[in-house]
Amino acid sequence: MAVGKRSTHKNAARSRHLIKQAFAELLNEKDISKITVTDIVERASISRGTFYAHYLDVYDLYSAIQSNIVEAIDETFDKLGISNIILDPTDAIEFGLQFLDKNKGYYKLFLTSSHGEPLIQRIISLAEEKFSHEIINIAPADEATEYICHMYYTLGGIRNMVIHWFMDSIGTSVDQCAELISKFYLANRSEKLCEIILKKYSSENQ
Repeated sequence: MAVGKRSTHKNAARSRHLIKQAFAELLNEKDISKITVTDIVERASISRGTFYAHYLDVYDLYSAIQSNIVEAIDETFDKLGISNIILDPTDAIEFGLQFLDKNKGYYKLFLTSSHGEPLIQRIISLAEEKFSHEIINIAPADEATEYICHMYYTLGGIRNMVIHWFMDSIGTSVDQCAELISKFYLANRSEKLCEIILKKYSSENQ
C-alpha cells in the first residue's frame, strides 16, 4: 500500500472512531431520535462532509456499529465451531471480551445506555440461533429441547456477567472475567450433550 493510501486509511479509521465515540456519548444524554448529525460532528470536532463520507445519517451509523460487533462475533463462532464452543467456550469468551476491552470506554457507553439493549439482544439472538441449530443437528429429537433450554439459561448468565464487568461492579480484569465465565460454564455445562458431541467426533474420525 502506498504511503498516501496508508495515510488516507488511517485518517478514515480515526474519523470513524471519533464519530462513534461522539455518538455513544450522546446516546447517554438523549434519545436517538433527538440526536442530529450536527450534534455528532460538533462533539467529534469534524466536518459534516467527513461524517457523510462514512454514513448516510444517524440511523445508518447506529446500524453500522451494531453490525460491526455482531459480525466479529459471528466470525468467531464460525472459526471456532459451535460444537467446540459447547465443549469448552474458553477461546470464544476470551476473544469476545478482549475484542470489547480494546475500546471498553466506548462500548461501555454504548452497551450500558438505554439503547444498548437492542445490540445485546441481537448478539444473544445470534448465539441462540447458532447453538440451537447445532443442537438440533446433533442431538436426539426427544432431548434437543432440554439442551436448548439449558443453553438459553447459560447465555443469560454470561450476558449478565459481561454487563457487570462493563459496569465495573465486580472489580475484575478482562482476563479474570473471562476465566470466571469459563469456569462457571464448565462446571454447569450439559455433560450429556458433550458426550453426544464427542461421540460424533469419534465416529467421524474412524
